[in-house]
Amino acid sequence: MDIQRRKLIQLGALGAAGSLVGASAWAQGYPNKPVTLVVPFAPGGNTDIVARTVAVALGKVLGQSVIVDNKAGAGGSIGAMQVARAQADGYTLLLCGAGVIVTVPEMVKTSYSRQSFAPIGLVNKASMVLLSRKNETRFKNFKELAAYARSGDGKLIAGHSGPGTPNHLALLQLESLLKAKFTVVSYKGSGPALVDLIGGQIDVHFDQVTSSLQHVKSGALQALAVLGPTQDPSLPGVQTVAELGFGELDGTTYVGVLGPAGMPKDLQDKLAAALAQAVKDPATVNSARELGSVAFSGTPQEFQKILDAEYALATQATKDGRLKVD
Repeated sequence: MDIQRRKLIQLGALGAAGSLVGASAWAQGYPNKPVTLVVPFAPGGNTDIVARTVAVALGKVLGQSVIVDNKAGAGGSIGAMQVARAQADGYTLLLCGAGVIVTVPEMVKTSYSRQSFAPIGLVNKASMVLLSRKNETRFKNFKELAAYARSGDGKLIAGHSGPGTPNHLALLQLESLLKAKFTVVSYKGSGPALVDLIGGQIDVHFDQVTSSLQHVKSGALQALAVLGPTQDPSLPGVQTVAELGFGELDGTTYVGVLGPAGMPKDLQDKLAAALAQAVKDPATVNSARELGSVAFSGTPQEFQKILDAEYALATQATKDGRLKVD
């Protein structure tokens, strides 16, 4: 090897080592200015409430302000697009559920894909339940509902909170489990669907405990089954679909934080550790409990598994022609 080539190789090795040291030192100095946490929905909703509580706790851990920026519209894709296009420096983050990342791009054309993001960690989870009116006479429990739904295609009128939402995917899962076809009514959010359920315009609604618990407690609605792997402490005695003998169904809604793809691993790890600490903050725990959800910490790898699982559901539903914009 000639002297000139050896020098170039040595300089290259030194440069690579220097860049690694520089990246690590840069991550150690993070953050030195406020961090923006984008919420792709309007203020006042459950996701926004979770974000604002987590932002305060995360700010305490990081020693910098974490500012919530609501960028609503297009099923969450406007806010997601903003983060996907941001620099991967940890100063622009996204808080949302898996649907914004993996389901929305299956339904409409977006400028991002699930590869556009780096998962940082989970912060919250909420059970989903199947609801009917308290005074419903055609079916008084889940097993009677299953028999009713199977007695004729389209006989059961089922509502969900919008195309591609976890509520919609849970509905599709239950149709498959019961081998029944529902008459499906799509709403723009849980509020209008719950009004119509109470009023008798639909027979059942798929909803998060966070949105529906007050109506169950008031006696207007009853929870027929938990659409998840375990029972929910807010609904003692309400069994899961699996416990009732109808197979596995998981409509649990998870919320997490992501950054743009390309984030340095040491920065991602630092943010993940800070986020896990923020989720344990008593204010975060208490706020989640008041919503009817759970402050739930999860690693980037665990969040990635949830994204992958929902992607599998969404792509299959798309192939079957059951997942599309109204």
